[in-house]
Amino acid sequence: MNKNEIIGKVFKNQEYMTPEQLSIAEEFQKMIEAEYALCTGEMKKANKAAFGDESTNSDEELSTDYACSEIDAIRKYWYNRLFNLIQLIEYRNPQLTEELANKYLNNEQ
Repeated sequence: MNKNEIIGKVFKNQEYMTPEQLSIAEEFQKMIEAEYALCTGEMKKANKAAFGDESTNSDEELSTDYACSEIDAIRKYWYNRLFNLIQLIEYRNPQLTEELANKYLNNEQ
């Protein structure tokens, strides 16, 4: 089964959808991998930025802690967005979920 066949099987009841519903489902299916890649890439970037250089100056350390807290909030946003996408496709297509995780989460890029 090729990637398009796997992605195309996320929504199983397409034959019962109205043309409008089918259009929405098809559009969503086309963007799944790009969305997954975007979320994982931004999460990894935020993780890296949150763990910056250590400072010996206590004022700088406090500022760094505040800055890291802000970056962590952004990382959490990307995590939640990815988690929602995973939840949506996991039940409908576990094979796709596993393939995307292997490609974008299990391999450091």
